[in-house]
Amino acid sequence: MSVGKKILGLISLALLLVLWGGYVYVFQDVRDGQYGDLFDGRAWCGSPPPSGESYYKKDHLALVVKNTTQGEFAVSGWINVSERTFNKYELGKNELRLRLEPLQSSYADTFLIPEEMKIKPLSRNFNSVNRNAYADLEGRPIRVLGQATKFPFDVYRYGYRPVLYIIKGTERIDLKFRHITTTMDLSNTLSPVQKYNPLDYFNAKSNLVLESDYTPYKSNECAFSIERKGSFKIIVLLLLLVVCLPLMHAFYRDEPAIDFLATLVGVAAIRLFLVGPLKDFHVYGIDFVFGAVILLVGTVTLIKAMRLSAQRERAARSGSTW
Repeated sequence: MSVGKKILGLISLALLLVLWGGYVYVFQDVRDGQYGDLFDGRAWCGSPPPSGESYYKKDHLALVVKNTTQGEFAVSGWINVSERTFNKYELGKNELRLRLEPLQSSYADTFLIPEEMKIKPLSRNFNSVNRNAYADLEGRPIRVLGQATKFPFDVYRYGYRPVLYIIKGTERIDLKFRHITTTMDLSNTLSPVQKYNPLDYFNAKSNLVLESDYTPYKSNECAFSIERKGSFKIIVLLLLLVVCLPLMHAFYRDEPAIDFLATLVGVAAIRLFLVGPLKDFHVYGIDFVFGAVILLVGTVTLIKAMRLSAQRERAARSGSTW
């Protein structure tokens, strides 16, 4: 056996061992048909809502942040207003509004544009025991800092300060809600980590800036760093190695044309599973890995086809049987 064949055999054996070892690792992390823990992608910050009988009698705002596989985030939620607050600010004729003020994301970040959220009309229950008004927020996409194209090493930063307000004449009046909660209800492939001070949220070090220069976040200021779980990155690696199996077969086959087709189908299926269908030619970093695998299989297949054709031509000229 030639040196090249031995090296190829060792690579194939190592690939199989990694795939089977990773399969066992992933299998052990499956619980009740769900990969990982159901609450892996959940976290919250702020002041918790009132409990018990005071739940409807006190003012509180709840925001819920969800995500898609394409790295897009959306926020929704609901609001409860007590009768006292409703009458104080005359919310029957003054529209209740909500703005999300972005937190400073870097040392030089000073121009911050708030995001507006639409609050649906308040449903009044003042004749009931609860004596409150309630409304849902209209869900909308929310801007987060990060690059989805770096999948599966994409890291996002969510940081906002929710502020409720009304416009009375020409004056903007901010409402003071003690209970404001932001809940991250993300895919369990993501891991949100709350940040308690700006320096941690910036994720950057500078010898010119001291920790005492920035005060910790207040209860109504929520900052999260969101990244992929390590176990999910292992799954992505395993799927990439699975795509490499047709490449290994192409080295062993004399006529490996079917392996090129298998690679195309495998890449399309895995890409759709991981990041969804191609949208407006939005290319991820992992797409270049897929492209490299397709080119490698295509190159090996074409070279073997050319060599096989040359051998057949030589056999035909010499009159021997192929």
